[in-house]
Amino acid sequence: MKRSLIGLCLSLLVAAAGPAFAAPLDDANAAYQRGDFATAEKILLPIAEAGNPYAQYRLGMVYTEAMGEMRSTAEAAKWFESAALQGQPFAQYKLGILYVKGDGVPKDFVLAYMWFSISAGHTLSEASEAARQRDMLAARMTTGQVAEAKKMARAFRPMKFEAEPTPQR
Repeated sequence: MKRSLIGLCLSLLVAAAGPAFAAPLDDANAAYQRGDFATAEKILLPIAEAGNPYAQYRLGMVYTEAMGEMRSTAEAAKWFESAALQGQPFAQYKLGILYVKGDGVPKDFVLAYMWFSISAGHTLSEASEAARQRDMLAARMTTGQVAEAKKMARAFRPMKFEAEPTPQR
């Protein structure tokens, strides 16, 4: 059940990414699932650099899951942040995890709480993993830190990704 739900989520994300990127993203996802991170990176990098939030999220996953020289949580954090700023909820969640651990980014509970809150806002249920992580983190924070994080989460407005450049008038 969990595996089919993940597959459904990936399919929906790829579909939302736009038809121009669908086939390469399918290929990148297949390479990622096989553990062929070098191929996934090769496919994802130009799409991520073009600003696609799903490709940015998936590239972040490549850098967190890869072994050896290719593994880089700092590089993953860069791509997660790019996607998170565009409203990609899985990237927001993963970025929150990195801030809790101080892995690839400085440890920052306020930013972690903020990203968990924003990610949890994309779900229909407060039982989401992002909400659970946020609530567990709150026990390790001061009331002032929680208030600051909530204020930052309320102020968040995602940037828009445009697959095609907007013509200038």
